[in-house]
Amino acid sequence: MRKKQIEATVYQYTLIIIILIALAYRGGRDFLFQKNEAEITVELKDIQEIYPRAANYELNRHGAYDVYGKKNQKIGTALLSSNYTKQFGYGGRVPLLIGIDDNLTITEVLLLPNNETSDYIQAIYGDEFIGKWEGVNLEDATQFQVDIISGATHTSKAVIAGVKHTASSVMKSDASVIAETSLWATIKDMLFLSLMLLSLVMVFKKGTAKYRTIYMFLVLVIMGLIFNNALSAQLLHGWLKDGFAWRANWQTAVVFLLALTVSFIGKRKFYCNYLCPMGALQELTNRFTPFKKRKLPTTYKGLSVREVYLVLIAGALLLGFSPELSYTEPFMFFSFRVVGIGLIMFGLIVILLSLFFTKPWCAVCPTGCFLDTVSYQKAKKLEF
Repeated sequence: MRKKQIEATVYQYTLIIIILIALAYRGGRDFLFQKNEAEITVELKDIQEIYPRAANYELNRHGAYDVYGKKNQKIGTALLSSNYTKQFGYGGRVPLLIGIDDNLTITEVLLLPNNETSDYIQAIYGDEFIGKWEGVNLEDATQFQVDIISGATHTSKAVIAGVKHTASSVMKSDASVIAETSLWATIKDMLFLSLMLLSLVMVFKKGTAKYRTIYMFLVLVIMGLIFNNALSAQLLHGWLKDGFAWRANWQTAVVFLLALTVSFIGKRKFYCNYLCPMGALQELTNRFTPFKKRKLPTTYKGLSVREVYLVLIAGALLLGFSPELSYTEPFMFFSFRVVGIGLIMFGLIVILLSLFFTKPWCAVCPTGCFLDTVSYQKAKKLEF
């Protein structure tokens, strides 16, 4: 690589690192991989969500919150899950406030502020999931089985594990956090690892283009419908704020590291072209549409829409705004079982545009813009 090429690559990475550090610091980090631990606190308004008659509360010697009414009579106790365990959902930590009575029976479970998608949170609340914990004794809660919510897998797993580990710590017993059968979990892991291996074969081995339609269908089914897991601005922001949730979301971490590695060694847009479920959905629609396809015009005087979009999102976060990042991209469409009509319409619009334009969302995708920036091949092709 020539000197100017090296300088261009160094400039790109320096710019990215500065942006990441700024976003991480804005999210509460002293350093990129060191997080302040004082951000999860309990306020009276949180306590009143569980105990409406609460007038004050205090932390007792056991690490729980004793709750008192207006006449200073004790009306219950609240447990903060982050005092006992750390559980991660799709977008970061998922702290819980668990109300219990004098008989150690759960009265209510409340999700404290987190980085999960609001549609996931709405799916969590209800008698079919979080409501099932009400009336369960803490001792029984360590082994109590609640089915995960299809489409909100990581969030529901985090809630289940949070309740069980908190109950286990209080009762000094072992918690069973198995939320799905080991056979299905093993099948999912095997499908995922097989797809990762197949993606490398597709990108590096010649003569595989004739199998691309079948491969895209596998990406759509495995990455989209089974895992509901795509790299996104929301996910990356959650990682910057709370760190990699390796145990809860190891598949996405593997995809991210693989995307960066393969892109850096010269295969531009590896994730976008080989692992993104939204990219696969658009490409399959492009292949079977009867209409003539055109490229969506997204560049004006050398400035692309997706670069502007990415800068606007990063700028909003740096300025202290808290946009619902899941609504800035259509990836939540694959969680159609739990998301609202707005996100479903977002995905359907992308599909509709794909009938007439070549991968329309890819032309404006901020996550794709970020991943494409960390490509050695892009720097190599610069003209000097």
